[in-house]
Amino acid sequence: MSPEPGSSLAADSVDGLSVENPVWYSMCISSEHLDFAIDAMRATSTMYPTAYMTVARTAFVAAVNAVWVLAPPTRQERRERALRLRADDLRVQVTSFRDMQIPEGKPEEARTGLLEQLRERQASLQRVATALGLREDVTKIRFHQTGAIDWVAQHMHGVDDDLLIGATQAIWRSGSAAAHAQYHFGVMRLDRNQVIREESGGSIVRLRGDLDNDVGPAIAAATMTLSEAFRLYDLRRVTHTRS
Repeated sequence: MSPEPGSSLAADSVDGLSVENPVWYSMCISSEHLDFAIDAMRATSTMYPTAYMTVARTAFVAAVNAVWVLAPPTRQERRERALRLRADDLRVQVTSFRDMQIPEGKPEEARTGLLEQLRERQASLQRVATALGLREDVTKIRFHQTGAIDWVAQHMHGVDDDLLIGATQAIWRSGSAAAHAQYHFGVMRLDRNQVIREESGGSIVRLRGDLDNDVGPAIAAATMTLSEAFRLYDLRRVTHTRS
C-alpha cells in the first residue's frame, strides 16, 4: 500500500523527511495492539483490571498521531507535523542515551558514537526545517500528545460536539492512568468492584476490568481513530485524475 507516484502522500515527503513512513508505522502499531487485545480476550476469557486499557491506550495514541499528520489540508502543515514528530523522537533518544548510567570502556564509546549519529540526524533535520521555513531549533521541539488528541477529536467529531470531545479526553486520561499504574484509576472504580471485608476490620477490593465503561469505549475510540487514519491514508496515497 505504498503511495502511488504523483499522489499527494508521495509528494508530501522531501529529501531528509518522510511523511508516509512514520504515519504507516503508527497505523501498524495501532492495528497490532487492537488485534492483540481482541486475541487476548478470546484466548483468556478474562477481563483484566488495567492491562487492556494500557494496550488500548497505545492503539489510540498511535492512531491519533497518524491522523494528526494526515488530516491537515495543506502539504506545508503535514510536513511540519511530521517534522515535529521526528524532532521529538530524536530529542527523546538523545536524552535517553545521554542520561543513561553505563560503565566506562566500550559501552561508553558505543554511546558516544550513537549520540554523534543522533546529533547528525538532528542537524540534517534542522536543514529540512530551514527549507520549510521553520525557524525553530529542532533539538528543542516537543510534541504535545494531549494537544494532538484534542485536535484529532475536534477533527473527527466537530469543534462543537463537547460530549464526544470530552469522552475522547476522558478515555485518553483513563488509559494513561492505567498505563502508569496510578492509584486513582482503581480508587475511582471501587463502587464497581467487589469489596471483601476482613475480620480484622480491614477490606480488600477485588478489581476487575469493565467492558462497558472502560475497555469497550477505549477500544472503540482507538478503532474509530484508526479507521479515520486509513481513510485519510487511502485518500492521499492514490493519484486522483481530473475528468
